Amino acid sequence: MKKRNLLNKYIAMIDRASQGYLDEALKKYELSSGTYPFILALYDNEGINQNALSEYVKVDKALSARAIKRLIELGYVEKIINSKDARAYKLYLTEKAKVVVPEVRKSLDAWLNIITNGLTEEEKETAECLLQNMYMNIKESKAKN
Repeated sequence: MKKRNLLNKYIAMIDRASQGYLDEALKKYELSSGTYPFILALYDNEGINQNALSEYVKVDKALSARAIKRLIELGYVEKIINSKDARAYKLYLTEKAKVVVPEVRKSLDAWLNIITNGLTEEEKETAECLLQNMYMNIKESKAKN
């Protein structure tokens, strides 16, 4: 197998393992790898609209709409009509969600400790830099198309 294919393989394996770990760790809160990013984003950006949230989380609007709908059903998010534009809504976390945020962060920290176990600080920084460069390549590629 070519090295390039191995890189694709390992990236995909890490992604699937990450989703599985977080889905299991967050199951008791009825959250998943697809919903927790919205809670963390709203924690730092309360009152933003759904379009801005989609951009912040880096997902399409349809996925964002489904996740927000689910989080509203679970009592984690509430939609409030924008006082300046009755057609628009702002999104806010409920108290229930604010209590869960530290637990979500603990799960993320635990996962990071698992995947970086045995790496030196320098290796962790190198890995972060390489992944950041790969992500920038994706953004540049999308901008060209």
